[in-house]
Amino acid sequence: MKNLIVSYDKISSELSEAISKTYPDGYDHKTFEFEMPTRNEIWTAIRLQWKDMTYVIKLESREKEIDRMDFL
Repeated sequence: MKNLIVSYDKISSELSEAISKTYPDGYDHKTFEFEMPTRNEIWTAIRLQWKDMTYVIKLESREKEIDRMDFL
């Protein structure tokens, strides 16, 4: 099975329909977070298995907080 990360803004109407069928009561409690390795962002996403593919659908992002020590 293939894996694909895609933004919610860029999904097809067919995939949007599959999300509605998979999560008829909403997906608020089905989200998870992951970090993009090349960026300083943490994404909230959902997972959807559809047509021999596992989609990780990015919903929203936030900046990763970095612990910094300021020296005088």
